[in-house]
Amino acid sequence: MKLWPQLASGIYNHANELVMKCEIAPDGLTVTDAVWDSYKVEGCEKRWLLNMGKPMEGPLKHYKFDRKFAGLPVCITVELYNRDNWWDVKESYQEILVLGGGEQQIGLPDWFHIPTDRLAYDFDEGDWFPSGWKLPRGKYAHWQGAAKAQQKDRKGENPMYDFGFTHIAPFAMTHNGAGGDWARQALVFGDNAWIPYDGWTSQFTADPTDPKSWMIETFYDYAEQCSIVIANFEAPNYFIWKDYQYEAFADLIDRARKRYPKVEFGCWGIGVTSFSFRIFDQIDEKGRPTGVTDLKGAKQWREKYNNPEAELHPIFRRCNLNIGIPAVYWGNYARPSQLYAFLQEWELAKLARPEVMNMLSTWIQIENLDGYPLTQYRFTDAKGKTRLENLKPQVPASAVYALSLFGHCVMDGLQCWEIGTSYTEELEDYSDWHHGEGMKKREIHGKDVSVQYYMKYFGFYNYHVLGMWQASQNKDIIEADTPWEMPELKSGKNDTWRVGDERYPSYVNYYQEPLSRVKLSADGKTLLLVASNPHNKGSVEQVSVRRPGTKEEYSFELVGDFPVIKRFSVPAKAEAAKETKPEESKEPKAEKAAQ
Repeated sequence: MKLWPQLASGIYNHANELVMKCEIAPDGLTVTDAVWDSYKVEGCEKRWLLNMGKPMEGPLKHYKFDRKFAGLPVCITVELYNRDNWWDVKESYQEILVLGGGEQQIGLPDWFHIPTDRLAYDFDEGDWFPSGWKLPRGKYAHWQGAAKAQQKDRKGENPMYDFGFTHIAPFAMTHNGAGGDWARQALVFGDNAWIPYDGWTSQFTADPTDPKSWMIETFYDYAEQCSIVIANFEAPNYFIWKDYQYEAFADLIDRARKRYPKVEFGCWGIGVTSFSFRIFDQIDEKGRPTGVTDLKGAKQWREKYNNPEAELHPIFRRCNLNIGIPAVYWGNYARPSQLYAFLQEWELAKLARPEVMNMLSTWIQIENLDGYPLTQYRFTDAKGKTRLENLKPQVPASAVYALSLFGHCVMDGLQCWEIGTSYTEELEDYSDWHHGEGMKKREIHGKDVSVQYYMKYFGFYNYHVLGMWQASQNKDIIEADTPWEMPELKSGKNDTWRVGDERYPSYVNYYQEPLSRVKLSADGKTLLLVASNPHNKGSVEQVSVRRPGTKEEYSFELVGDFPVIKRFSVPAKAEAAKETKPEESKEPKAEKAAQ
């Protein structure tokens, strides 16, 4: 079954050439790109990727997935790259499939599904998805996502509150529906909202780096509405700031916090540590990342845990921000190390500032960086007109799910980012802003609303909320006064126990082994585990873990890069095992409750 594209059986480029067309054999598990041999680009070779991973071996012709992948969604990307420079990708195309071959076998609830005949998420529709639950104490879940234009309130308020979200952006509220109260609203706002900007010319009208251009009134206005206020920080060019700019921004935040002492102020687009969103590459003698991933680099990144305060970005060290936004969201260039990097940055930030919450920003799409090409996409609109788009790839369900589990179980929580568009699934609502077309208008709940066609597949938000729900179902352990630990780990891939330093993200990433964290229940009788291996390319991996310094092993299976969350009974003899000493445990605790 194909989740995307839905308007045609394959992808056509701007020249109207069929460039990708995945076909699934009757067994439901064998996949072939029907135009693998016929579509070519001069001077280029072809390769394919599974779920944002490293290139797969061989052509995408009669590739058979393991039967354990039955029923799972996969994102398949075809890249045409310069045969003389493997990193120089000239064209890329992505299709999203659901494999057949039977029911899923990775432990998902029997009731869980994703929409297969539409573009939007549907966890908020009907009563099939459990509702009315709360995240574990102290966890954040901020919805600034791709809100449906036809969204309806539930129980007299925004439906997202009924599905575990703790904060919602004002513009994601239901049209003519209930408003959100101050304590449960949050907003990431654009840099063009606090720096003078001309929307008609799409240009700043003042120097974004000059503190005189920064409008503190914007911070005041949003603090009146929201308990969390986060400014987009891309335009001010913070990476070239001098002392006076840090001092000016620190003064701005100080004044805002004095006027609104209960508001959490942060900034987006920087990261909490100086080297945010990296691939654990070796750092040279001048402190510059080299792009080379090796054991020396793994050791350097492990050593950052020894003095986490020194790793804080100057914005956080000097400017009195009281909420952090580690990294940003998924990017194409760092696959598949990003989940490891996300967790390391959060852990360093938490060790440096234990009382400050750090909420990662996530998105349903992948940001194309370093010249990576957008996907050419040609389709026909509702009036029969040919349309040409350039699209970003989608984040695979496996990555959405893994980040949600780590984000809401281990870390402080996640923020689902969007720009505030109200979406519909009606093709007639498509408009092309690149060519000056105004957004279509619809009367919704008695209100005139500007809307846009979804265009891409957003159903994987179901996996995001599934991870939240599973966190809520394990709140007895997550809320317990016990630390999250880096377990010792043995993967069937290398059959070697990773102990000591080799448990840390940079090492397990280097060895391409699973990222995992474990936590004991308050009575010591149950062990909760969250694990995923983003490096696992289409295979089934057997994994064992044990708490540091103990002998009791707990085994589980990882199917590809899909994560697991599992509870294990701790044998009586292991309950009495010595607790990990504080100095041996580098897993920070999130104790500050959400507002």
